[in-house]
Formats: sequence, structure tokens, C-alpha cells
Amino acid sequence: MKRYYILMATVLLQSSTLLAQEKNPVLGQLVRSALDYSPKIKEQQQLITIGDYKTKIQEAAKQPVVQSEMSVTRIDPVAKANFAMGGTNTVLSFQPNMNYNANIAANYVIADWGRQALNIEKSKLETNVSRYGIDNLKNNYAYQVANIYYGIVYLQKAIQVQQQQLKLVADNEKTIADRLKQGDALDYDKVAIQVRYKNAETRLVDLQSQLEKQLIYLSSFIGKDAHGLIANDTDFDLPTNDLSAGTAYEQAQSENVELKTLKEKDLIADKDVKIASLAEKPTLSIVGQAGIKNGYLPRINGETPPIDEDFKFNTVVGLKLVVPIYSGHRGAYGEAIAKVNREMLKYSVDATNQALKRELEVAQNDYNTAKDKLALSDKNVYQAQYALQLAEARYKNGVLTPVEIEAAQTALREAQLTQLQYKYMMALAKIEMNRLTGVKFW
Repeated sequence: MKRYYILMATVLLQSSTLLAQEKNPVLGQLVRSALDYSPKIKEQQQLITIGDYKTKIQEAAKQPVVQSEMSVTRIDPVAKANFAMGGTNTVLSFQPNMNYNANIAANYVIADWGRQALNIEKSKLETNVSRYGIDNLKNNYAYQVANIYYGIVYLQKAIQVQQQQLKLVADNEKTIADRLKQGDALDYDKVAIQVRYKNAETRLVDLQSQLEKQLIYLSSFIGKDAHGLIANDTDFDLPTNDLSAGTAYEQAQSENVELKTLKEKDLIADKDVKIASLAEKPTLSIVGQAGIKNGYLPRINGETPPIDEDFKFNTVVGLKLVVPIYSGHRGAYGEAIAKVNREMLKYSVDATNQALKRELEVAQNDYNTAKDKLALSDKNVYQAQYALQLAEARYKNGVLTPVEIEAAQTALREAQLTQLQYKYMMALAKIEMNRLTGVKFW
């Protein structure tokens, strides 16, 4: 039954990811381009390769170590004995002056009480931490691109609002010019509308400058020109599902990359404790050696024979047991440090969960606040549009002053910009909740 629930959760997660990509394919493509291009991610991916090699090194320690040795040693003086036999002095040499040795030696650990197996498991876990580090980096890149993307969407729509405002001001300027010819307006009205037009142009230039800056940022992320990739009519369609703070917190326990990393580090700390506890355990090895050397037989007459006559083939096979007796309690201290490190990781998990819960609640509050304000702003935009229609009709009939029509136009522009800001705030809050949760939308 447990496997069934896990399978269903996996299917639902994959389905939501596919649905997210369908809801906003442009954003998904931009994120994938950024991940493929990022030199930082490519740099971090090398850590996995290094980790794999480190694991292979640990695994190689379970294999026998075979090495060759060759040595030449000159000894002076050597032990000798003089004998008088039949009136003749004879020299008995117990060791030659020139000693030659060439052999192949092997050492194979047959019992270390699981120390090396733990080192292999620890190395694999450390490689997993590197993988989670890359996942966390990708997650941050993806949501940075998403933030830039919706910033561009907001600015493009704000520019459209400002362009509409500029058009209204230009229309008013024409109306005032006509009325000035008829004597129904003053030069002051003409100058005032011209100043207003320049101010509107300045605001438009500011918005365009901000948009260009965001496009530069996006281009640096994806490694190519981002101009024209996001259509002007793009809406705030989010590629993620709505989440409450409680639901997001529960989902984050299994999806948040930072929490995954801490859990993996806890497993590493557990291995460290076990490895440290084995520091004073013995090690049993098989040792062997085969080769040739001289100096086996004493030279009765003290003469040095040819090298090929003096060499003997020899072999050595045995067991080697290394038992630590006293090391100044280094093993116990190492085990104590490993236990403290693991205890620290538990506090790190608690601190991360505390911050995660707080940030999720703040993001949800921002989302709910922006959503409530958006509902009010929708009514405000409708009323401002209706008020402007009435004001324009009265202005054309000469009942309304330029100052009053300007106020109506400004009210509509501000209402529309406020409406856009609330939509943008909702998008940012929702993105933040999904980032903290660990949702993968690309």
C-alpha cells in the first residue's frame, strides 16, 4: 500500500510538471536555456565526477595492493670468521658486501570490522550532497529567471498603460490647440498640456529603461539576446499550482532541496560516528612476497661469485594483525566530535524548518493581501474608466476645465498601474512559495 501511495505521488508530481510546462511554455523554455547555458552549473557538475572518482578510490582500498621492490645495498664491514684448517687460513663470510633484492609484494586486508565499507557508503553520500547542491543551484536559477520574466511582463504592460496615457495627453493637446484658435482657451492651457506631455514621456522612458535592464539580465542568464522572446500581450499566467502555507510546508519536507541536503548530511554524520568508533579496532591482512636475492650462503673462501650463481628465488606468506593499544584517546575524541557534528545538523534542520515556515507564511500573506487589493482595484479601474468617459464628454462640450480632465486621466492611469502591481505582487508571492516548497516547474 505504501508503494502505491509513493507511485501515485510520483505520477501526480510528474503530471503537475507537464501541466506547468503547457501553461507557460515560454517560461519553461527560458529556464531550460538558462540551465543549459550556465557556466556555474557546469562547474558544479564536475563535483559529481570528482565524487565518483573518490568513491572508486575507496572501493579500490578493498582490493589487494601489489607493488614491486628492487634494492642494492653495500655493507662494510660484514661479519666474518677466520678458521685455520690444515695449516691454511680460511675466511667464512656470513653476508656479502653487495646485497641485491628484487621482489613483488602484496598486501590484502581481509578484516577491518566494516571500516572500509562505511568509508565507501560515506563517499557515495557525499556525492549525493553534491547532486543536491546542483539541484539547489538549478532551482535558484529557475526562479530567478521566473522573477525576471514576470518583471518583464509587468514592465511591458506598464509601458502600454503609459503609452495610452501619452496618447490621451496628445489628444488633449490637439483639443486645446483647436480651442485656442477659437479663443476658448488660454496660452497657459497650451503650455501646461505640453509640460504634462513631457512628464508622461519621461515616465515612459524610465519604464523602457527598466525593461531594457531586465532584458539584459535575462540575456545574461540564457546566453543569447532576449529581446522579442516575451510577447507584449503575455499575461501573468503562473506555471505553478496554488499552495497554502500549511500544504507547502508539508510538501517541502520531501521536496525542499535544502532539507534534502541536510538529511543527507545527517546520514554522512552517522557514518562518521560509526567510522570513529572503529578507530581502535584491529586490522587483519594477508601479506605475501616473491622474488630473488643474494646472500643466502656464506662464502667460505670469502670470494665473490658471479651474480647469477649467488641469487636465490624466495617467497614469503603470512598474516599481519595490527592491534591499536594506546593512541592518546584519539579515537574516542574523534567519535565525540562526530556525535557533536550530528547534533549540530539536527539543530540546522530545526532552524531551516523554522525559517521555511515563517517565509511561507509571509509569502502567503503577501499573496492574500495582493489578491484582496486586486479585487478592489478591478472596481477602481472600472469606475475610473467610466469617470473618464463622462469627463471627456463634458470636456468636448466645454463644460470641464483642462485641469479636471487631466485629473480623470491621471486617476485611470494610476488605477491601471496599481492593478498591474497587485497582479505582479501575486505572481512574485506565488513564485516564492513554490521556490521554498521545491516545486520544479520547468
